[in-house]
Amino acid sequence: MVRKVWFILAAALCISCGKLEIKNMLFPYAEDVNTRVAESLGWNDKAGVTTLTVPEDDYRFYACTDIHIEDSRPENFAAMVQKEKADEKSAFYLVLGDLLFGKEHMEWVDETMSAVGNDPGFVIAGNHDIFYGGWSQWLDLFHSSTYYFFVQTPSANDIYIMLDSANGTLGEKQLAWLEGVFATRRPGCRHCIVGVHTNMFRTDASQLPSTNFTLEETYRLTALFSKNNVDTVLSGHDHFRDVSVYNGVTYITLDQIKDGTSNASYMIFDMGQCVDYQFVSCK
Repeated sequence: MVRKVWFILAAALCISCGKLEIKNMLFPYAEDVNTRVAESLGWNDKAGVTTLTVPEDDYRFYACTDIHIEDSRPENFAAMVQKEKADEKSAFYLVLGDLLFGKEHMEWVDETMSAVGNDPGFVIAGNHDIFYGGWSQWLDLFHSSTYYFFVQTPSANDIYIMLDSANGTLGEKQLAWLEGVFATRRPGCRHCIVGVHTNMFRTDASQLPSTNFTLEETYRLTALFSKNNVDTVLSGHDHFRDVSVYNGVTYITLDQIKDGTSNASYMIFDMGQCVDYQFVSCK
């Protein structure tokens, strides 16, 4: 209840300051997800599928979400990227959406990734990233928000599937694409990790309906993930960590990594025969 009241007051203040669009908070009016997915898949067709090769069967990656840039460059995010770069066992990192809080400085994330890190970062869009017509800048900087990539080890192959849920839905086009990826790319892979901004299981009503999955779509997705032996689904959006296991799949909602927040953290995943993980505080 306290979180819900805080959210309402903060949202009212941000709307008055012009940092949030009330239309986007209440109604999913921004670019249709099917349009975004078509543009993402068009880029994928030109760029091809990324395969990272690592020297050992055990490797590591980092993950964060909800950077929520306002008026200054993201220090917590930059620190995480620096630590990932210095970690010889880590191969890459994931950024699970909501780079922005207002309407400006999405390029700061791209600049940080280019200037600080040398391992690849894989990014997807969150609901705040498409506010104020932000999708066009997203395309210029990151090119796609619906894609998959592989990590090839000496004896195994892992698949990572990144999904666009910025409107609170995957849409029929993306769902059909996802089913196709599961049917043709999942077989033969050791682990399958899914990244999506919108969290599957909500613990309260602090997020508004326009950016959350419906119950019907949640059921459809969780059934699809279980059927295809997904190990872990990673998400953000809610800003507070939660770990749930449902029908054989682990669902992890990450804390936000936004500067100045008391619970800012990121995660480290160790991939081997099992998927092990830890939360790391930014303090």
